[in-house]
Amino acid sequence: MIDNNIKWSKRISCLSHRKFNKYTHKLSRNISQYCVEHNLKIDYIVPILRSGAVPSVYIANQLNIVKFAPIQPKWISVDGKRETMILLNSLELLDKEKEYTLLVVEGTFSSGETIEVSLQEINKTLPKAKILLACVVARNPQTLPNDVEMSFYAKGLSGKNVGKLFIYPWEIKQEKEDHRDRKIENIFF
Repeated sequence: MIDNNIKWSKRISCLSHRKFNKYTHKLSRNISQYCVEHNLKIDYIVPILRSGAVPSVYIANQLNIVKFAPIQPKWISVDGKRETMILLNSLELLDKEKEYTLLVVEGTFSSGETIEVSLQEINKTLPKAKILLACVVARNPQTLPNDVEMSFYAKGLSGKNVGKLFIYPWEIKQEKEDHRDRKIENIFF
């Protein structure tokens, strides 16, 4: 689903690997510092698939986290209504009574809907978990969820820059607006 707050244009800038590395290192430093100051050890990194997959690997390597528990919400249209389904929730395999510290990773925070659905699913699955949230880029970062232990972002876009379009180094510019994962036939296994 395309975020209506973003003005789609023919000019989409490419985020370089160098800048992406800079952003993930900034996130990792801030997360590490927060964990030291608050005596936290991250048990699992939880990438929100698809956007959080690559950033979570970079952050995991930088923070030396080896355990992953991905979650994958998907927006679909049913009878003309937009709904969400959870395609994957690997957190269901964990002990519901344990107090885990989770680092949830998303590439870009825009409307907040995907993160909101993911956090609801995580809280339902592991109600005792402490959640840290990391986003590489946040549009209007002041609207990041406040029902988590702490939110981190590397690059904030606000004001006239909120609609700035970019693609990550691994994305294909031509597919930004009409990506194949938006097609219903590609979301079921």
